[in-house]
Amino acid sequence: MGAIGQVSFFIALIFVIVVHEAAHLGVAKAFGIIEVANALNTRITVVNAARDGARLGSKGLATDDDIASLVVMEADRLRDPIDPNADVTIGHSDVDGVEAVSVEVCNDHSLLLGVPLVLPEELRMCSRTVMRVADVN
Repeated sequence: MGAIGQVSFFIALIFVIVVHEAAHLGVAKAFGIIEVANALNTRITVVNAARDGARLGSKGLATDDDIASLVVMEADRLRDPIDPNADVTIGHSDVDGVEAVSVEVCNDHSLLLGVPLVLPEELRMCSRTVMRVADVN
């Protein structure tokens, strides 16, 4: 089975699970499950983008623009796009006397179902990763 077949299978499986849960738990709880899963996907994507950006920077060969471009590309699958100027912060410092790069990535995750006065319309999710720069000599 190819990649498209596998994705189709899992999408169908998830759909069956959601419909089953909606029938037994109620529509509100089923949508709550979807909302939490969507937020976790955003969180994991933000963490991975920060980690990959720091990993690229730790090689000592990439510019800050290269790092920001990688972060934006890694986070491309999010519903709410990442702005490299406002949502990506790259810093350089020393950790125990060794040069290090830090990458912070934030995303304003908009909720699928907004509940006025109960839930905010969006959640700001941020992740920061610091890695030592490798000695290229």
